[in-house]
Order: sequence, then C-alpha cells, then structure tokens
Amino acid sequence: MRTFLVLAAVALGAVISWGLAPHRPFTLFLVGLCVYLLIEVLSLRRRITQIERQLDKNQPHAAMAPTQNTTVRCSPVHPLAPAPPPPRTAPETPPASTGTKPPHPPSRQTFTALIAPVLHFFTRGNPVLKTGLVVLFFGVGFLLNYAAQRNMLPIELRLIGAALGGLTLLAIGWRLRRTRKAYGLSLEGGGIGILYLVVFAAAKLYHLLPLSLALAIMIGLVAFSGLLAVLQHSKGLAVSGSIGGFLAPVLMASGGGSHVLLFSYYGLLNCGILGMAWFKAWRELNLVGFLFTFGLISLWGASAYSPSHFATTEPFLVLFFVMYCLISVLFALRQPPRLRGFIDGPLVFGLPIVASSLQAYLVRDFPYGMALSSLALGLWYIVLARLLWNRFTITMRLLTEAFLALGVVFASLAIPLGLDPHWTIAAWALEGAAMIWVGVRQHRPVARVFGLVLQIGAALAVLDQPTLPADSLIFFNRAFLDCALLAASALFSSFWLDRLGKQAQRWEVLMPRILLAWGLIWWYSAGLVELRRYGTPLQPEAAFLLYASATTAVLAWLLHRFAWSRLYLPLLLLLPMMVFAFVGQVINGGSLLGRMGWLAWPIAFGFQYATMYRYEDQWPHRLPPLIHCVSLWLLLGVLSLELSWRIDQIPGLTIVWSAAMWGLVPTLMLFWLAVKGECLAWPVRRHLHVYRGTALDMPVLALMLWCCASFTLNGNPAPLPYIPLFNPLELIELAILLLAMLRWRRGYTVWPARGQLPLLVLLSFAWLNVVTARSVHFFTNTAYRFEALFAAPVFQAAIAALWALLALSLTIWGARREQRSAWIAGAVLLGITVLKLFVIDLSGTGSIGRIISFLVVGLLMLVIGYFAPLPPKTPKETADAD
Repeated sequence: MRTFLVLAAVALGAVISWGLAPHRPFTLFLVGLCVYLLIEVLSLRRRITQIERQLDKNQPHAAMAPTQNTTVRCSPVHPLAPAPPPPRTAPETPPASTGTKPPHPPSRQTFTALIAPVLHFFTRGNPVLKTGLVVLFFGVGFLLNYAAQRNMLPIELRLIGAALGGLTLLAIGWRLRRTRKAYGLSLEGGGIGILYLVVFAAAKLYHLLPLSLALAIMIGLVAFSGLLAVLQHSKGLAVSGSIGGFLAPVLMASGGGSHVLLFSYYGLLNCGILGMAWFKAWRELNLVGFLFTFGLISLWGASAYSPSHFATTEPFLVLFFVMYCLISVLFALRQPPRLRGFIDGPLVFGLPIVASSLQAYLVRDFPYGMALSSLALGLWYIVLARLLWNRFTITMRLLTEAFLALGVVFASLAIPLGLDPHWTIAAWALEGAAMIWVGVRQHRPVARVFGLVLQIGAALAVLDQPTLPADSLIFFNRAFLDCALLAASALFSSFWLDRLGKQAQRWEVLMPRILLAWGLIWWYSAGLVELRRYGTPLQPEAAFLLYASATTAVLAWLLHRFAWSRLYLPLLLLLPMMVFAFVGQVINGGSLLGRMGWLAWPIAFGFQYATMYRYEDQWPHRLPPLIHCVSLWLLLGVLSLELSWRIDQIPGLTIVWSAAMWGLVPTLMLFWLAVKGECLAWPVRRHLHVYRGTALDMPVLALMLWCCASFTLNGNPAPLPYIPLFNPLELIELAILLLAMLRWRRGYTVWPARGQLPLLVLLSFAWLNVVTARSVHFFTNTAYRFEALFAAPVFQAAIAALWALLALSLTIWGARREQRSAWIAGAVLLGITVLKLFVIDLSGTGSIGRIISFLVVGLLMLVIGYFAPLPPKTPKETADAD
C-alpha cells in the first residue's frame, strides 16, 4: 500500500508539473523527485521516532544487565555483499488479558504513517499554541507588508515593535524551558522567526541597516537559534527556526533586490544547519534546508537567471553543494552506535541529481561545460570517498561505497558529455540504479520504487531524442551511449534486486528478470540500430555478430566474477542473434563470408559451441537438445549458402551446380555424423540421442524436400556432358536417398517406422522416373516440360520399360525371399504398366516407340510368370485368413 501511495503521489506531482510546463520532462521528474523526498521525510521521521521509543524502553533493562567483558571481532565485508538487515528484537509476549485493540490493517497503518508527522505537530502537546504561532508568524509578515504600503506608522517604530514582540516570545519560551518544555520551545521558534523578518525587512525593504550589519545580525540569529536547539536538544526548534529563516525573504519579496544578497543570506542559514549537523543527526533539518535551498534557487533560476549572472551564481551553487555533501557525512557520523554509517539516501543521491541539473542549466552556453563539471564532480566524490575510507574504514563503509560509486559515475559521464552535451538521460538512468542499490542495502522499498521510476523516465526521454547529426561518431554519440547507460543501469538494478532473496516485496519477485530482459533489449537494439545507421567496412550482419559475440563474452565474465546465476540464460541469446544475422544476409543476398564475414561467423560459432560446452549443465534440461539442434542446422545452412554462392560466381557453370551445393554439404556432414559421429566425445557421444534423432531428422527431411524441388531442374551439368546417374545433381539425389535409407535401417530416426519405407519407395520411384525423363530430354532433344515429355513416344516407351523392369525385380525378389507383399507390389506395378499401355500407348500403335513398349512389357511378363510365381502364404498369414 505504501508503494502505491508513493507512486500515486509522484504521479500526481508529475501531472501537475506537466500541466504547468508541458513538453519539459525534466521539470516533470524534478517535481516527482521533490514529492518523493517529502514522503521520505514523513516516513523516516516515523521510523526514527519508533527507534527512539524502543531505545528508551530498553534503557532500564540495559542498566540492570551485568557488564560482561566480550571481544567483538569485525569480520571483513565483501564490497558487493548487501548490508545485513537491522537486528530484530523478539516481540514481548502480551499479558493474557490486556484488552488491547487489534492492530490496524496495513493500508490504514501506511496512510496514518504518511500523515502522522503533520498530525503529530498539530495534535500533540499544545495544538492551540502551535496553530497560533503559525498564524502569528504569517500575521506579522503581512502586517509589516500592509503597514509599509500605507505608511501608517514610522518604519522605525514598526520594526522595533515587531522585534520586541519576537524577543518577548523568545524570553517567555526560555523561561518556561524547564516547567513546560514543549510550550517554551514553540514560543522560542516563533520569536526567532519574527526576528528574521525584522532584520530582513530593515535591511532590504527600508534600508535602515547597512547590509554588512544586517548580515552580521543574521549570522547571530542563525547561530543563536542553532545554539538554543542544540542546548535544549530540540529538533523542532531547529526545523522551525530554519523554515522561518528560509521563508523570510519569500514573504517580504518586492520583485527586486540582488540575488547575491539572497544567496549570501541562504548561505548563512545553511552554515547554521551545518553547525547543528556537527552535533546532532537531525534528518528533518537537513532535508528541510536542502529542499528550501535548492528549490528556491531553482525558482529564481527559472525566472530571473541570465548568462551574465554566471560569475555571481556559480560560487553559491558550489558552496551549497559542498555544504550538503558535508552534512550527509556528518549525518552518518552522528548516528547512534548501532546505526552508525546509516546514510540519508535522498540527500546522498538527490543532491548530485539536483546540483548537476542546475549546473547544466548554468553552463549550457559553455563548450564542454557539463563535461568539465561532471569530471570535477566525479573527482570530488572519489577524493571524499578516499578520505572516509582512510578514517572510517568499517563504520562508514556504506557511505564510502556510495560516494565512490557516484564519483565513478560522474567521472565516466565526462567522456560522453564531452562528446555530446546531452546528459539528462544518463543522469536519470545511473542515479536510478544508485537509488535501487541504496534501497537494497538499507532495506527501503520506496527508494527502490523511485529508482525504477527514474529509469523509466530515462527510457521515455530516449524515445524523444532529436535526430543525430550526420557527423556523429559510431558508438560515441548521444543515442548509443544513452541506450548503453540504460542497459547498464537495468543490469545493475537486476543484480541488486536479485540479492534481496526472501526480503523482496511481492511485486519485486519478477523484477530482476524483467530488468535483465529490459537491459539486454536496449543493448542489442542499440547495437543493431547503430551498425545499420552508420555502416562499416564490415557487413552489418557480420558486425552485429561480432557485437553479439563480444556481449556474450562480457556476460560470461560477469557470471564468473559476481557468481550471478541469472546470467546463464542470457548466454543463450547469441544463437538467436546468429539466426537473425543469417536470415538478414539471406534476404539481402551476397556472400556470408564477404566483408569480414569470414571472421565474424567462425568467432560466433566458436563462442556458441564454447558456451554450450561450458554452461549446458546449468541450463534447464529441455534446452540443451534444442540448442544443439538449432546450432547444427544453422551451421549447415551457413556452409550450404556460402558454397552455393561461391559456385554461382564461377562463369560458365549452369544453375544446376549452385543448386547441387545445397544438397552436397548437408549430405556429406550428415553421412559423417551417422557413420563416424560417435568418435566425437562432445557433442555427439554426450548427446547421442539428439544427434541420432531430431538433430539429423530435420535436415534429412529438408534434403528430401530439396530433392523433390530439384526434380524441376533438367540436370544440365555444362560444361560437362550429361551422363545418366553420373552427373552432380543425380549423384547428390541418390546420396540423399541412401542416407535416408541408412537411417531407417539403423532405426536412428524418431519418425514413425511404419510410414518411412513407403515414403522412401515412392521417392525412389519418382527419382528413377525423373532420371528417365532427363535422359530422354538430352538424347532426343525433347523439351524438359511435362507436356512435351508426356507427348513424346520415346518417353512413354522408356517409362513403360522402366516400370516393367521394376515390377520384374520386385516379383523375383518377393518370390525368392517368400515376401508376398513385395511380389504383390510388383504385380500391382505391372498391372499399372499394362493399363498404361492400353490407355495411353495404344493411341499411337503406328509409332515405333509404342510398338517397342508393348513388346518389351509382354516379354517381361513372360519372364515374371516363369521365374517369379506367387509365393505361398506364411503360416501366420494362413492363420489370419482362417
């Protein structure tokens, strides 16, 4: 439910931003970021309150517990190991009859948790006092503004009266700090806020105080409020004083004034927040200062900034960035011993997002401005991480890793930003991955949700990119680098979400797989588009094969380096990419091995079979047989297509030669695998059932279909003469028939045995008729067309003689082996031959061809009747007849 509310709030902020500033995705996500940070403040305030209550509850037990001398050993932590979850205290067993109410449902608890800080402020303690202070604060501001516009009283008296009122509230609050602490602290906060208003109005609106003196008084007020807050351990006083200081110039604004004075004033306020962070780890104070400082700066920049202001604006942006970077370090250092090293995710990772966004706006007119800024930012984080590592190796390890990751990210971004000033997509993608990382390390689902939102926003921004200039470099341009960063962020996020294990939320169970697939889609798509857009000395398909092979090598290295078992399956993607490249080259035509294809295809097949050899035991048991089959089929296709194309380029050869190569290469390889394949321990002997079955069945079936298609060719082997049965096409067709017969005899095929023999007999019979037709075509100059051959008496006589000879062979073989089925088949064929003589050949009794056919068939029938009488029935056939 909490995740849903966060997403709803972020979406609402985005919708409002879109309505105010359409077609500006940066503003949309910046508003979403602010909404997220606000929700984080409310949620984490509730968590800190619960921790404080738990610590207060355990203090009496800790005082009574005996002191033991124990030695604590700090075991080394692996850099990639997730931080251990916070220890869980065993729940106390409630009394049998307490009469307590059952807990609220999760949805109600989540909603209450989000609004609890606001309700706590206005309902706990003295709500009338707190509401009155808020009203009084705004009333004093409006009163001063109203009096200034109408000159009702001398300005000195107005300011003195307001200052006396603030001092009175401050004195009363200090007097009541012991007896009624909450009441007194509230009065002190209101008094300090009024003094802020008075000093700012006196200096800016009425010019009664010199700016130097006003700055000195502001410094005093900031220091004084911070001192009061630290001395009285009042986080609320510090927050209220800071809010009053930030709102003072907003309430008293008149539309003019110097931005230098404004930023100097905010710098003093942040110095006070930094000073309080030295003593107290008050997260709400840090986030309030962060939001007000950078939020108001952003509003000023959007409305009043011009390039002429750069020299007076850039130092303040750097100052505020350094301040809040140090505040994030102090926050981690000032945590209780049990929580030391706990980092403030929104501040640690939100600060570089906001600061880099504002910096990009300031340096947009400078060449390589963002590249140099990113490099400086990366060096700052790396140096800061080094200093923390030297001083606080164990306790600050998480913050050190975060700073080091940010340093590497921004230093790496300097290269693409130097080549192309487009930076938003890269920042969103990488910062989204960083938010997921910190969300996993600190067990915070909301941070992980926001990390996913940032990556989705980066992906949407990629789709809205303008067209690349024509002179942009391949692989070093905005489009490819953005897609590559999206892919890397998705894979990084998938890796860390995978480490959640049983701690993952229900919606996060499938998220590692989705992010892994998402990242790989971006990576492969970017490579394919890049190679097709620019073109290379290589074929686009060959270049993509090298790209996919290199990707497979990197994935295998990541698998070994980080022991990430989920990468076993992505290694399978190389084979689909090879099939895709093969189909593309078939469609485009040309040589597969041309333009460096001779290098790409062997490398791709080498990686493919190496991956199969190394990782097939880790894949699901149903995948390796399929992978072996497709790899073999693809290899046969590549070799056949290339050899056919090479033969076709030789001048003087007919199409028969190139067509024959489609049958030659697979037939030779399949013959070798069927006869000598078991000599290979891997892959044939290890997967013998595959290479005896499906792996060879499908190519044999394809060869038989090719054989049927080749019957349409006349078999002209020019420049060689045509010799029946001794020409390339018919020799290959015969080899295919023998291969199919060999597999049937050995029982290797997985097809049903009952239907194979009739199919082979019919195909062989058709092949003999085709050989006869080609012979008639070449020796009688009859056109190789069905109509011409059918009308040729020589062809009719030839096939009649062929059929009669086949019938004679079958009947004699059936009689000698006592195979009634073979004898009957021969007799049926003989009957068809006789029927053909009387139906077709009898129409041309005057032609010599038809006369010869009758004489030959008649003589053969006499021979059959003498040498091959019908064999007797076997005992089994007799019993079946009875």
